[in-house]
Amino acid sequence: ANIVIAETDIGTASDINGYYIIPLVEPGSYILKVMMIGYAVSDNNILVENNHIRLDIELTPQLIDVDEVKVSAERMRFERKVDISRVNITNRDIRRAPAFVEADLFRTLQLLPSVSSSNDFNAALIVRGGSPDENLILLDGTEIYNPYHIGGVFSTFNADMISDSEFLAGGFPANYGGRLSSVLNITAREGDSKNGRLSENNPIKKYWDFSKGSGNISLLSSKFLAEGALYNGSWMISGRRTYFDQFTKLYYKYKNEPEPASYYFWDTHIKLKTALNQNNQLIYSQFSGKDDLFMSIGGEDFPGIDFAWDWGNSTKNISWRYIPNSNYLITTRLSKTKYNFNVDFEMDFNPDSVSSDTSDVIALNEESSDLSFFLDNLVEDIDLNQSIKYILSDHVSFESGWQIKTLKLDYREIFAEQEVTNINSKPQIISTFVNVTLNPIPIIYYNIGFRLSKFNRYDNLILNPKMGIKYNPISDLALKASYGRYSQFLYTINQEEELLRIVDFWQPIPEDKKPQEADHFIIGAEYWISTGNTISLETYYKSYSSIYDLNPKPDYTDIQNTFALSGTAKAYGIEFLYRMNRKKLNGWLSYAYSNIKRTVDLNSDGIIWDEKEIYPAKYDKPHSFNALLSYQINKKYSLGLTTVFSSGQTYTPVIGKVHQTGVESYGSIENPYTNFGNIYGIRNGSRYPNYFRIDISLSTKSNLFGLDSEWKFQIINLTNNYNVLLYLWNHTASPSKVQAYSMFPRIFTFGWEFKI
Repeated sequence: ANIVIAETDIGTASDINGYYIIPLVEPGSYILKVMMIGYAVSDNNILVENNHIRLDIELTPQLIDVDEVKVSAERMRFERKVDISRVNITNRDIRRAPAFVEADLFRTLQLLPSVSSSNDFNAALIVRGGSPDENLILLDGTEIYNPYHIGGVFSTFNADMISDSEFLAGGFPANYGGRLSSVLNITAREGDSKNGRLSENNPIKKYWDFSKGSGNISLLSSKFLAEGALYNGSWMISGRRTYFDQFTKLYYKYKNEPEPASYYFWDTHIKLKTALNQNNQLIYSQFSGKDDLFMSIGGEDFPGIDFAWDWGNSTKNISWRYIPNSNYLITTRLSKTKYNFNVDFEMDFNPDSVSSDTSDVIALNEESSDLSFFLDNLVEDIDLNQSIKYILSDHVSFESGWQIKTLKLDYREIFAEQEVTNINSKPQIISTFVNVTLNPIPIIYYNIGFRLSKFNRYDNLILNPKMGIKYNPISDLALKASYGRYSQFLYTINQEEELLRIVDFWQPIPEDKKPQEADHFIIGAEYWISTGNTISLETYYKSYSSIYDLNPKPDYTDIQNTFALSGTAKAYGIEFLYRMNRKKLNGWLSYAYSNIKRTVDLNSDGIIWDEKEIYPAKYDKPHSFNALLSYQINKKYSLGLTTVFSSGQTYTPVIGKVHQTGVESYGSIENPYTNFGNIYGIRNGSRYPNYFRIDISLSTKSNLFGLDSEWKFQIINLTNNYNVLLYLWNHTASPSKVQAYSMFPRIFTFGWEFKI
């Protein structure tokens, strides 16, 4: 919200938690105005007498004509904050974008100029050429390690429970650490503490009340959200589950046949808030999500195969917010994150000897199988941190804090009941940070800080300096520059060519090796046209002095320290973003140019081979254009449109074929050379054709069964453009033939949303 003292130039904007400070106000009588789009203006008479005044205000929702909007907290941010490469995505932004089946935060972020995706089936964020594991994903301050459902097609975050998402594509301040590319800080909704529905005579009302609820049914899933008042606070709970598995179960039960496969996912989120007294608040947040896949194939004359795979995240977070007086705020947070995936694989060479219904089997029985394989990966993170924000004056503010992060990483493989791989480690990261914001003269703001970290697997202290400057030559123009060094102590072992990012196998940097490190140099300009209408232009250069890439030939006697090879990389680009709010038309247009090169000694011979070991990154897409537009036709109907045009993704071309002579490739003893293998050209030396896709949606409001409802109809890939996913070569043909496979075809989806 925007908070100003009437008839003065004194004011500020509250943070996402609603906290604000206006320092050093001269004694006198004032009117404090609080304003936010969609809420009635609150006028508050205050008397300042050389003392601290605390004023808690709750705004009343109010429908307004867009033409009458004159104030916004974004203006205060534009004028006073030294932030660069930052975009805030609200729940409204996510919901108005056409989506594959349902609204998704990651898919909306992929429409920003600094973000791209590898393909339609992967929601992983590629930020300025960095790999997906270089992004710090926080939910209410707690780190999420594998934020994907359905093998990466969707993010794990239910859009209905999101209040605000702050996305920093680079140059992020020192209070964030442990990642090289970006920060996505998601804040979940707090419940509606007013508008309770219990009667005033109900004794429970003082401690708990129900305010409202909503639901959504789509082709993919059903979800709900409920909220209300808690003792001196609020509560919110949301949940989501897919139901295709229930349809297939009914189908095969009707046919009286075993169910060959089953898949579903679910997730829930709970947030509780209470005020112990005027100066102390407690907030508890909990998230759980899981994917579960089971398949049973084979039988009769073929071996029977049972395959079970499940993965998921769970978090628990308790935050204590202490506000002793109006000058500073202390936040202490304890959180625990657990990410786990496991695979059970069994093969029975005589499946007909035992007849059983496997439709409900999830835990497999290794003792009854002829061949079994089990894989388990665990990431457990316990994080204790504290931060203090102190505003000395209107020209000087200070923020500092510390963090202790203790992890447990386990990876096991059991083949034929014998453990063949066991990798485990317990990394610990201790860090502290300082940020100082200075405003020596009205048109210049500085932000200077550093983050100091100690990683228990590396002897040296890691110092990451950060600095930024903002200069306002005129009131509506902000010129910005930023430099920062960033370090990362964990990385994921993922094949560069993977199409789906089903799971992330996290590992610490090898013992005594330098952590991954990158320097960010960013220069930008932002022009304020009017409320909700801004233009920004940024250019960046990222120099990776240390990265890790998957080792094609690891030493299996020392697998933990030879999984990856170190290298370097460089990325640079320029980005344009126009955010618009033109009466009934809202959204943004963006364009980006980028170039990303990696240098890795893949064969470990100490010599860099230009054609094979200096190569474009898999995610290198030089040109991209994105548009997200929403048009309010009238009070009942609204249209949404997204357009994406980009360069094709890189791939390593096949330039020939060769007879394979390895034992695994023999066609037969009599003719061992019947199989052909690929001869590859320059690594990532070719590109797929340009990518183009248009999605549209139509939303209509109605009243169904007495419920306020909204129907949304969507068409994905309206023009049915053939966007190439991959090429597969058939060398048995003469000459060899290549087959292209596409991403999403034209898809029609719909959903129904209702409120209680």
